[in-house]
Amino acid sequence: AHLKYVLEQFVREIFDIDRKIRLRPSFFPFTEPSFEVDVSCGVCNGSGCQACAYTGWLEILGAGMVHPNVFKNVGYDPQKWKGFAFGMGIERITMLKYNIGDIRDFIRNDKRFLENF
Repeated sequence: AHLKYVLEQFVREIFDIDRKIRLRPSFFPFTEPSFEVDVSCGVCNGSGCQACAYTGWLEILGAGMVHPNVFKNVGYDPQKWKGFAFGMGIERITMLKYNIGDIRDFIRNDKRFLENF
């Protein structure tokens, strides 16, 4: 519950809007349980478009509870310590903040696109 709240606040603060989020089960070796976090598409407001592959959702980050072995490997007692982790790429943040429809625009080296930033 704490992680979901932090993720909702993160999305609200980074993108300065109130978007819906959803969590989908996933696998990351350093977290258990693990999940992908999706936000409702800002390009089409969740109705479906090319940017969100007509699903109304965009995958933005991976997250989960830190696996007990991570704590063991750094000398912390996993019975005493708990934590969560999440990560997101800078291109994805920029794409969502400015409603850019295709993340590949960042690697195409089109000066007309890049000069907007």
